[in-house]
Amino acid sequence: MKACLFAGDRLVLAEGAADLPSLEEAKRWAAGDGDWFRVDAGATSVMAAQTSGRWDAKPGVAAIGLRAVLALLPEPSLTLALTAAHLARWRRTSRYCGVCGSRTARSPRHRAMVCGSCGHLSFPKVSPAVIVQVTRGREILLGRSHRHPQGSYSVLAGFVDPGESLEDAVRREIEEESGVRVRDIRYFGSQPWPFPDSLMVGFTAVYAGGDLRNEDDELEDVDWFTADALPPVPPSYSIARALIDDFARHNGIDPATVPTWQRTTRPR
Repeated sequence: MKACLFAGDRLVLAEGAADLPSLEEAKRWAAGDGDWFRVDAGATSVMAAQTSGRWDAKPGVAAIGLRAVLALLPEPSLTLALTAAHLARWRRTSRYCGVCGSRTARSPRHRAMVCGSCGHLSFPKVSPAVIVQVTRGREILLGRSHRHPQGSYSVLAGFVDPGESLEDAVRREIEEESGVRVRDIRYFGSQPWPFPDSLMVGFTAVYAGGDLRNEDDELEDVDWFTADALPPVPPSYSIARALIDDFARHNGIDPATVPTWQRTTRPR
């Protein structure tokens, strides 16, 4: 069986490895540290553990940031690793009850942590966010975040507020971030995104009015781009890129020719 060993939010892998290690190998790296648990994703599974303290690097082994892992691992190992990362972080941050402060333990009946004093169940947190392809004729609306590599852009996204539908979140986020109103909101697809615990829900929408304005402090710029003049955009592992590739394809552009952003430092 394969394994995922986490040091903080980083996955421990052999240097140059193209897949997850075996459980036996990962246990040697852990040197007796870590509480191992099973993670299932579809018909496949993996054992995972989080080191309890500072992890001392071993020769030929490195702790890799999850964003770098996205480009390293094949499926189904990647899905297993991202699922395990989400659950490992949840377990690490749910060791005490949010109601009474008592110590929690794994529930024997649910994927949950249960309080030994008051019985409160803490389930893994999933934070839904919308991510949207907004088009105006042959143009797409893209924004540049402070976190993006220089000169790079992506489609706009934001978290869903309590009491809000996904469609309402699309309307609000797009108008808040760009001043643009949208219509014809349609579901596109979704992607688990454990940074740290999101579920990205993709939509397409059409421009319905409004002038561009950049009043969101998370964005450096928002603008309209044609399919034949796109700036560098996210890599292929993200639903953001799937939305942009869909726009390019519908406008007669081969997605393989769309520039991909390159980070100047290793993703963390």
